[in-house]
Amino acid sequence: MNELSRDLQLFQYLLERVALKFGQHYHPSSTNMTEWKGQDIIDFQEDLRAKTQSTVSEKWFYNYVKNSPKKLPRVDILNLLAAYAGYQNWNAFKADKANKSFKKDAGSALKKVYLGSALLLAVIGFLAYAFSSKSRTVYFCFLDADKKEPITEIPIDLVILKQGESPTYHKTDSLGCFSWETKAAHIRFIAKSPYHKTDTIYKSVHGDASHQVRLRTDDYALMLQYYAGNNQKDWKLRRAELNKLIADDAIIFELLPYQIGVELYTKKQFINKLSVPTPTLQKLKIIETAYRNGQVMKLKFKIAND
Repeated sequence: MNELSRDLQLFQYLLERVALKFGQHYHPSSTNMTEWKGQDIIDFQEDLRAKTQSTVSEKWFYNYVKNSPKKLPRVDILNLLAAYAGYQNWNAFKADKANKSFKKDAGSALKKVYLGSALLLAVIGFLAYAFSSKSRTVYFCFLDADKKEPITEIPIDLVILKQGESPTYHKTDSLGCFSWETKAAHIRFIAKSPYHKTDTIYKSVHGDASHQVRLRTDDYALMLQYYAGNNQKDWKLRRAELNKLIADDAIIFELLPYQIGVELYTKKQFINKLSVPTPTLQKLKIIETAYRNGQVMKLKFKIAND
């Protein structure tokens, strides 16, 4: 069986898990999703939206559920269905299924084969060594430490630090997660987010395949974003608050669109920019901040394109 065939089979297993989850609170006309129609599909779409903040179209349902698809759905849809079924994402579902299959096959083989205690222990020891020396996939999902919610609005930049090797760069997916294949027992990486404090994470990956990481909110960056997007009328108060928040010698620059360069601002120029309500001000996005003695001393921002 090739990789596509295996993945399509796993997709069918995932649909079975989705149907079981749906059946916990609804009573569809059939436990088989391929037989759902009309109100069943509508109820499923609404329940999917309520639990994951997203859903699938009726056209998608007919293409991938009621028919036999020749290819997998997009990975974001697979992640969505896996999350609904109770998994971190599609990769976590695949890993869980593979692990259960391995245990089942190993158990069947031991029941059928009798070799004697010494030989059997030797075989088990060899398999344990071989399994431990292979790469394994681990998953990390990021939560806001204050809200206790997944960080999904913006991707988190990740820098994987490996001893004796150059760092590698990654981003979290639409569910606020990322996966990493490794043979090591530990992983160390830097997590960066415009609205959360940069943190260096050191985790043991010898045990569980899935891990949660909490990031602390960057209150200064959130305040700057609030001032940019809030049409408050008291401009004098806003300017006074910004004057306290930003250091006099702060380095402030805007990343211009289409990679044409940067524009530098003095503290006064930047406060003036935030004090005049314009349509483009609503599109201002903080990219990076650095602090000294409780004040912003470096700021990087951009105006989002339409």
